[in-house]
Amino acid sequence: MDDPQRMRKVWEFIFQQAVTDNSDFFTDLDGDSMAAAALVHHVGEEFGVSLPLFEVFERPTPAELLVAVREQLAVG
Repeated sequence: MDDPQRMRKVWEFIFQQAVTDNSDFFTDLDGDSMAAAALVHHVGEEFGVSLPLFEVFERPTPAELLVAVREQLAVG
């Protein structure tokens, strides 16, 4: 499974619905602060990173959040 698929899998777990592409916006999926916290937690587990909560709101799509993950991984 590639990284975009892994990210969509996390989003689908949190929102309990299909995420059809990487342009689904967090707020369009009825995301709130609890969902953001859960998303950061599960993304951290899936990718081995620690993202700050604000990243979900600044990068509100799976594709954009994946960029934040890759930046964290590059920094180490």
